[in-house]
Amino acid sequence: MLEILLIRHGQTDWNRDRRIMGRKPVPLNKAGRAEARALAKALKGVKIDALYTSPVLRAVETAEHLRDGRKTAIRHAQEMAEIDYGRWIGKTFEEVIPEKAFRVYHKTPRKAQAPGGERMRDVYRRTIRFIETIRRRHKAGRIAVVSHADVIKTVLVHYLGMDYDHLLKFRIDNASISLLWFYKDRARVMAVNALAAPHKLFGLVDLLSPNVKAAPIRKARKKNK
Repeated sequence: MLEILLIRHGQTDWNRDRRIMGRKPVPLNKAGRAEARALAKALKGVKIDALYTSPVLRAVETAEHLRDGRKTAIRHAQEMAEIDYGRWIGKTFEEVIPEKAFRVYHKTPRKAQAPGGERMRDVYRRTIRFIETIRRRHKAGRIAVVSHADVIKTVLVHYLGMDYDHLLKFRIDNASISLLWFYKDRARVMAVNALAAPHKLFGLVDLLSPNVKAAPIRKARKKNK
């Protein structure tokens, strides 16, 4: 059995200001560092067999918090880097909303491409290629991957069997965990956008694990009247 934790980086000032970062090296802000520390604390007792991160600064900083106290090395994964948003980088969402390219991005992501940026269909190809490589490389264990909101959504819509145009129909918050579960040829999305409550996620996974029997559910005793 293989579990993959898809973790979004902590908050930056540009997140707070709704400014498009792309791959610009914007660091975590005070709130983002606190989010990363809280997530690391929540995962402290959870074994992680490998830790991958987008090479973009805010993701690397988040991964460093997760690595604190562990012997696991951080491996950079270019395939999980933020989308190259081209000429939108540095602009606020309010500034790009009127553009035709943004309307395409919002309504039909499969056809989208920021001016001078990366095609969303190419984002899809690189992210799924990476996850499938991880499945072949590790086969079993628990792997953490730190990345970015729309990159994580791309992975999730694929394994949920959803059309790519549904990409923007759910949120991925800063320092959240989404959980993928794989066993042989089976794949399930066990959680989306969970915030600092990993014990609940792994309890669900254990029920699906081979050779593990679920604890019996005890019936509540009737109170004497």
